[in-house]
Amino acid sequence: MTESAETLIHTSRPCAPSVADAGRQVERPFRSVLFNGQDAPAHLADIPDPQYFGDLNLDQVLASLVAGRGGYRLEGYFRFPLTNVDLVAYRHEVFRDLGREDVLGSVTGFAVGMVQVRDRLARAGDRYHRYEKARWFLDAALVYADTVARLVTDLAGAGPDSRGLRGMLAAARAYTTSERYVRMRQEADRALAGLNEIRYDVWLHGARVTVGAYDEERNYSLEVARTFARFEQHPAEAVTEPGGTGGGLDPVEARILDQVALVFPDTFATLERFTREHASFIDPLVAAFDREVQFYLAYLDLIGSLREAGLSFELPAVSTEDRHENAGDTFDLALASQLVAAGKSVVTNDLSLTGAERILVITGPNNGGKTTTARTVGQLHHLAALGVPVPGHHVRLFLPDAIYTHFERREDLAAMAGKLQEELQRFADDFARATPSSLIVMNEMFSSTTVQDALFLSRAMLQRISDLGALGVCVTFLDELASFDETTVSMVSSVDPKDPAIRTFKVTRRAADGRAFARAIADKYGLTRDQLTRRVSS
Repeated sequence: MTESAETLIHTSRPCAPSVADAGRQVERPFRSVLFNGQDAPAHLADIPDPQYFGDLNLDQVLASLVAGRGGYRLEGYFRFPLTNVDLVAYRHEVFRDLGREDVLGSVTGFAVGMVQVRDRLARAGDRYHRYEKARWFLDAALVYADTVARLVTDLAGAGPDSRGLRGMLAAARAYTTSERYVRMRQEADRALAGLNEIRYDVWLHGARVTVGAYDEERNYSLEVARTFARFEQHPAEAVTEPGGTGGGLDPVEARILDQVALVFPDTFATLERFTREHASFIDPLVAAFDREVQFYLAYLDLIGSLREAGLSFELPAVSTEDRHENAGDTFDLALASQLVAAGKSVVTNDLSLTGAERILVITGPNNGGKTTTARTVGQLHHLAALGVPVPGHHVRLFLPDAIYTHFERREDLAAMAGKLQEELQRFADDFARATPSSLIVMNEMFSSTTVQDALFLSRAMLQRISDLGALGVCVTFLDELASFDETTVSMVSSVDPKDPAIRTFKVTRRAADGRAFARAIADKYGLTRDQLTRRVSS
């Protein structure tokens, strides 16, 4: 009789008039709060994690984003970076609107209402009795009609500025005045009114139950309930569900309902006719908005606790031409989420590229924040390409056409090639696809070979990036790479000057000098030349 909640919510089938047609009064036909005048890519739900997700810990970020939101199937939205600056700006506008309490309240209210709609549709699908199924379906339609109408009222009162929410408001306003919506709501109200007018008597004759029209007999059940109410130890919560409880009808209740339907055939015929004629009452564009707006709400939920902890997020300035970049007080989003949840502080760093600079070369002691900084750079560019607020302030970023990462992999014992050959083959494959607009993140390259070979091969990789004109990040133990050419910027992870064994996790722009770290260690343990000379002399 009815379709599953999943089908009704997510299947876009042509139906006239739809919100898509109703929204033609805006400058461009409204299609999506994420993709402007276009539909979402057809293959979005099938997109796997990009190759770099695991290296950059973006798989952890994604898992946090979609937790508790499985029904919306959001993964594809967060795996699909944009390369269009205007489309990024389109999403920025929506985020700015959602920064206003009134706009956010209207959108979250709509989302909550649609959750209730899906819940009632699911209950309708789970019930076995025809009239109980129809009653839950009717309740879903009533909640849906109220939810869409309330969205129009609340959003209009808030007055959003973004193209996305203004387009949705115009489309939803036209939809709620369309013949399709108005007829559905009127017929739903008529069916509910008919059910609410039903009054009937139940006569019990041993095991026999008889139902008839109510004949104004005195109702003793209310008096009995009032009399014994004072003895009730655990007052039940008010029940608003159409069936009275959430467990479905038992056989006796089902039999009574069947007899009630025989006594009031017109009312139940109206109910069943409603379920047939409005089996797909959810408009495809309303369903799409319900799903797409969760992209924004999920991200705002994720960064909410981090903002409360004092960390900065900002909608970055983005470009596909200007490669000058900046991010103040930025950080690894995945790591920060873990640290804040554990009540620990987060170390932030500043990143920048100016002039001819294209490649960050990060050196310093182990476990000092070098790899975290490289991950941060990769995360920043992916998040910026999603059109979401990114960690930091005064953020300006280039939109890459692709991100390639080279982090240490375990050797594939099933492969004939050794670890070094596998690493070189991955570089060859990526450089065959990379363009001047790509970002290449390399972490501890060629650690499986000698220092001299690692230096030779690493220089060759940096030369390829420099010649290509792409952006790059290189984490290395080879200080010589930090001054490779005019495109490279040296960054060094710092230690506590009072105790070099303590890592500060601050990574700053300065010349690489591994000897400074060694000297600090020697100073701490009294092993410098002067200290040893004095000890020997004494």
